[in-house]
Amino acid sequence: MKEHIVKGIIYAVDEINIEYAVCTIEQVTYEDQTYKYIFKPLYDIIDLCDTSFFQGIPGLNLELKKNEYIRENKTPTFIYERTPQENREDLWDLLEEVRMEYLDKLEWLIRTDRVYTGDNLIVKRFKKPSIKYDLDKIVYGDEIHLETINNHFKTTYEKLKILTEIAAKGASIETEEFCVDLNNREDVFNVTYSIYKSEYLSRKRKQRKGIEEAKKKNLYKGRKKIKVSKPKLEEVIAKMDRNEITVKEALNILNLNSKSTLYRRIREFKEERQV
Repeated sequence: MKEHIVKGIIYAVDEINIEYAVCTIEQVTYEDQTYKYIFKPLYDIIDLCDTSFFQGIPGLNLELKKNEYIRENKTPTFIYERTPQENREDLWDLLEEVRMEYLDKLEWLIRTDRVYTGDNLIVKRFKKPSIKYDLDKIVYGDEIHLETINNHFKTTYEKLKILTEIAAKGASIETEEFCVDLNNREDVFNVTYSIYKSEYLSRKRKQRKGIEEAKKKNLYKGRKKIKVSKPKLEEVIAKMDRNEITVKEALNILNLNSKSTLYRRIREFKEERQV
């Protein structure tokens, strides 16, 4: 029987925008319209995640530590929460946005720029790991071989960031100076992440302090924070969660100009609700 396969990888994103490859997801559709989803958790990376940004994958009991979780002829919770349903009135508009002629849920999720705000999980297209001699587009399972990392980054901060990203994405790297692989990934990650995060937050604090000092001297030329109606923002978040509006439409409703500002306002709103 003929089959159509779409494969992605689920990433958890933390507060400093490090992406952790936590699970592969495969959608297999057969010519008789039956289908199945196969989730394969990447436990070596999941073990690196903090509960502040990763509380599991909706619909899967990761405590069972299964190598794979299969859902046949039933849309998994993870997919259901993030994709449009077949009976949506604006389905064809949603398909047109991503240049699709029919609803292929995982493919739609990979292509869309709509944001699900219920958790910190995103999906990207799965790319087969390979042996690399550069640091471009790193994915889980990549084997990176470099003479030295110093030729690619000038500062220690940049080196810490790339090493943290390599560990979080589940790749390995070998240079003349060091090696990071499955055997020492967690130890390397714990060291590099701690230092990188500390430096990252320190830079943010210095940036804010510099801005405040410039404001006192009337030297700050930055834009004022754009005010957003909280009731309107709450409504927009709800609609985005239900995949009723695009990011572009959300920006128009809130009179914002950039996605980063939108995501920041959403994060701030949620943090205020948790207090």
